[in-house]
Amino acid sequence: MPELDPAVLNSPQRLRAVASARRELPVMPVPLDGVARMTARMLDTPMAVVTLVWAGEEEFLGLYGLPEPFASARRGGQEFSVCAFVVSADDVVAVSDTLIDERLREHPTVQQWGVRSFAGIPVHDTDGEPVGAITVLDTDRRAWTTRERALLTDVADMLGPIPAGTRSVTVAMDMLSADHQAAALARLGPAAGAVAQAEVQQAFINALLDSLQVGVVACDRERRPVVVNRMMRQLFGLPEGVSREEGLAAGLARVHHLDGTPIAAHELVVTRALNGETVRDAESMLRTPDAPDRYLLVNGQPLYDRDGNRLGAVSTVLDVTGRRRSERFHDCQLRVAQILNSSATVEHAAPGLLRAVGETLGWQYVSLWLIDDVADVAYPAGHWEAPGVHIEDLMPERLTRQDPGLVGPAWATARAIWIPDLARTASSDPRLRAFVAAAAQRDLRAAMAVPVCESDTVLAVLTCLTARGEHDEFLLTGLLTDIAEQIGRFLARRRAAELDLQLARAKDDFLTLIGHELRTPLTSVLACSTMLADDPHLDQDTRQMLGTVTRNTSAVQQIIDDLLDLAGVESGHHVLRRRPTDLVAVIAAAVAEVPHRDTIRIHTDLPSSLVVTGDSDRLRQIVEHLLSNAVKYSPDGGDVRVTLSASSSDVAELTVTDTGIGIPEPDRARLFTRFHRAANARHTDITGTGLGLALVRALVEAHGGTVTHDPAYHLGTRITVRLPR
Repeated sequence: MPELDPAVLNSPQRLRAVASARRELPVMPVPLDGVARMTARMLDTPMAVVTLVWAGEEEFLGLYGLPEPFASARRGGQEFSVCAFVVSADDVVAVSDTLIDERLREHPTVQQWGVRSFAGIPVHDTDGEPVGAITVLDTDRRAWTTRERALLTDVADMLGPIPAGTRSVTVAMDMLSADHQAAALARLGPAAGAVAQAEVQQAFINALLDSLQVGVVACDRERRPVVVNRMMRQLFGLPEGVSREEGLAAGLARVHHLDGTPIAAHELVVTRALNGETVRDAESMLRTPDAPDRYLLVNGQPLYDRDGNRLGAVSTVLDVTGRRRSERFHDCQLRVAQILNSSATVEHAAPGLLRAVGETLGWQYVSLWLIDDVADVAYPAGHWEAPGVHIEDLMPERLTRQDPGLVGPAWATARAIWIPDLARTASSDPRLRAFVAAAAQRDLRAAMAVPVCESDTVLAVLTCLTARGEHDEFLLTGLLTDIAEQIGRFLARRRAAELDLQLARAKDDFLTLIGHELRTPLTSVLACSTMLADDPHLDQDTRQMLGTVTRNTSAVQQIIDDLLDLAGVESGHHVLRRRPTDLVAVIAAAVAEVPHRDTIRIHTDLPSSLVVTGDSDRLRQIVEHLLSNAVKYSPDGGDVRVTLSASSSDVAELTVTDTGIGIPEPDRARLFTRFHRAANARHTDITGTGLGLALVRALVEAHGGTVTHDPAYHLGTRITVRLPR
């Protein structure tokens, strides 16, 4: 919000310009009250003014919606003027909320008129002096958009600069000097001046109507069109030179109901308005040959004079095709997502999915081709045809990457293919010429193919054919690309699911191999080596070799047992036998029996008792694996600490800390995954399989708990297990 600058407002040069403008503005051909009313309606505000700002007051040359007594007096003291801020700034001023600005909070227009927001643009004379302003005022808070600011600028431009230092009667003669204008008007008489003023006023109105982004039609009481603005001509596709009567008749003949049936003459909005009816937001459809249908929102209102006599009617038409299409495209994307989410395969989803796309676009044929990477061919997953359309025979059962039609180029280039007019597609390939000829015989005119990709790999191709001309390539490509991305994500998920299933089968096969093909022979080897070792006649070397066989066989068997145990826990095949268990007793027994070097010290900090509901054997496994790791990776003289506490009435917290080699930061994310060993552990002579912590995690999660590594502990490793009590 700019400051009021008294030096600008009270400048003698500016005040002289205001005095001149005060003489000029009232006799200009543009009705200033009409300008204020038009500006208020264009910006949807309850009040608007065209003002001159003097040193101590402002004069309302054009006003709309102002309260009494200002509306009658047409002037007010400058203490009421917000236009002074606009003149002082000499620029567009837009205030979204007057209550936020301390200078405006107590302003009379805010306190007495209830003005909550306003926007204004200065009015200049031909010397560039700001003499007044066009200002709109609102009783609601609002954010002034760029478009609304531009509308204010357009109004100011159409009003034009005020002639400086002249006493002209009409700017229609502004090519003449002031003296010549006066002399000419005196010679021509008052009627000529009125005609000139009327011509300028009509030019002003025409320029205003043609600047609007809505179509406008106005008819007199004899039902003859007196206004058909530029936007309405564009909507109807009227060529230059066509009269208003012929153009309006041709355009209205193309207006249909939303179901496609023509609208009768007496049902047209402009006809209803001529009969005295006010119509709001009537929906209709405009059908033009060789162009997509357009959707319209139409208003109509009768026009009356001051005595209540009907003068005619005006109708406004807003093209809502883009908005309606966006809504339909969004609905289509939701339908496609729902279909894919409820389908097991893309072949199962294809009928409903392709129907949704075809009905949304209004196209006659939609198909989906899946790519077989091994055979390097594309085959149809499904297709949809509009009622009465039969063109599936145009599509072969298999296509290659070299196919010249739609699928091949989209597959080979991984880019969308758009053919706006099949009849004009020139090709030396006889297959494409045959396809185009067959399509033309069935009134198919446009075609599109969009690849369905995952990264740089084409998984499928979505193709569409239509019997009507389409011109909005980018809009169609955008929709079909979004649909293709949805299909691509679905296919990627299906591939990932199939891979997961294959991996699960491979894991099951591997576990079966371990359980039946390896475990049984190892048991036999272990039994035989144990029996041989009992022979009292064995020499020392043989006994040592048998001990090595027995020890390594036991180690392999333990790995197999851990792996099968982990698989059973993760799959849920091993059911926990839950019962109240004293966790202190479990930990104490594990600490007492864990193998460790005499140089390793184990410290415990345990309560007298802490009962949880769990499987005592599985809880013992958790503690043993954590203790075993802590002891294994601690150096001579190291310390292992086991702490148990109740962090709350609902949670038991077990912590095992060591002063060993620790966990490098790159390995922490995979610490609890199977077969993973940290880099510093792999580079030592310490043996391990990478199954212990994975089994701990599976058992803890089976109990409904969590296991974490503390990255802030740098003296070794700290593992914390939290279990629900």
